[in-house]
Amino acid sequence: MLEITDESPGLKCLWRLRPNVFIFILIMTKFDALIIGGGLSGITTAHRLAKRGCSIAIIEVNKEIGLGANYANGAMLVPSQSSPFNSPGVFSAIAKSFFSQNSWLSIRPKALPKLANWGLEFLINSKASNFETNMRCLLNLGIYSMEIFEEYFKNYGNKFDAKKCGTIKIYKDKTSFEKQISYNYLLSELGLEWEILSPEKTISLEPHLEGIFSTLAGGILFPKDAIADSYKYCQILCNDLIKSGHKVNVNCKTTDLITSGDKVIGARTTTGDIKAKNTILAVGPKTSMLAPKVARSILVRPVKGYSLTYDTSKANDLPSYPVIDEGYHVGVVPINGRLRAVGFAEFANYDNNLNPKIVSKLDRFTKSIYPNLTDIMKGSKKTPWTGFRAISADGLPYIGETSRKGLWLNTGHGHLGWTLAAGSAELLADLITGKKTSVESSKFAVHR
Repeated sequence: MLEITDESPGLKCLWRLRPNVFIFILIMTKFDALIIGGGLSGITTAHRLAKRGCSIAIIEVNKEIGLGANYANGAMLVPSQSSPFNSPGVFSAIAKSFFSQNSWLSIRPKALPKLANWGLEFLINSKASNFETNMRCLLNLGIYSMEIFEEYFKNYGNKFDAKKCGTIKIYKDKTSFEKQISYNYLLSELGLEWEILSPEKTISLEPHLEGIFSTLAGGILFPKDAIADSYKYCQILCNDLIKSGHKVNVNCKTTDLITSGDKVIGARTTTGDIKAKNTILAVGPKTSMLAPKVARSILVRPVKGYSLTYDTSKANDLPSYPVIDEGYHVGVVPINGRLRAVGFAEFANYDNNLNPKIVSKLDRFTKSIYPNLTDIMKGSKKTPWTGFRAISADGLPYIGETSRKGLWLNTGHGHLGWTLAAGSAELLADLITGKKTSVESSKFAVHR
């Protein structure tokens, strides 16, 4: 379904009178960039390229932009959480997941056959040396991304509930607390700002944590983190693009890529062929399905994350900070009259059904973080949600051109999709337009 802007009355008239002629004109138009995927990565890439004067077309399979993995995500922009998913010790967590009902990680048996090659690289990159190298790369990109995001914060922040409030990470055992502190010292030289909090200081900053004071080993404040509603952000950028005359096709499925020799020149879709000088895949873990000839270079798998949003709009006193419980791997975020809990990782291939056991566990863990808010949570409307994170085997996103000329990727951001969206889009826009990049691009290259 093609959206036509108010600035194009002639095309509107043509569409009413001769729809077949209009589709023919669309097919014959060659855009500077065709972005497949209208989530955070896709819409932000489109917006950064449009700012450089590129003509843009977007293809989104859903009925509107922003309904994918970002729709009800954790709402946190957290360069502070730049640790790859496969941290040292993840193998132990995987083993425990088969026996513990309280594990933050779960693997469905039917997902195992699809994890073979990806899983081997995943475990190799969980070695301490690889993990630390990749963590530094993610932090560099995360800090850069927040610099680019500042433009959106200033121009639209009040429209998508953006707030620079920082985050608090809490620890209930001394070992993990000290481990995180040692990692933070390694990252301080790259610009990570943080502050060690005693249990008393943690409670003074977020009084609603008082109910678990006796269990706290300590906390860490990351003052440069932010929160924002990514769905609203996607809608704002989409409207901005449409008003500027760019084309946004929703309810539109990509069926194949169009090639000329070894070059990709567009895509075949359910509304016709769309030609472009550059085609960008921003479809998360399904990238390899659209580009099977470059799939061996794309080690990305879908991992389901969960959120549970409590409507707390009638409550007068709520937390001020997003809080991440390291033990539970759960974050609880106050955002414009709501409390949103987010966490867990479920390998279930592409089964997008809500797992009621995980939803129940997320509710239970959230109440255990804020026992004094249990009655408010019980009395509020709760909205569960799940979405697929695209997680790469080494923890780093793929940002760059593939072996097929004209075909680019922006995928594999894992749990940092919102955090890295602006920086990844700007990096890719630099590469496409031939501009010198502000961050080292080779670390995120498709062939690395």
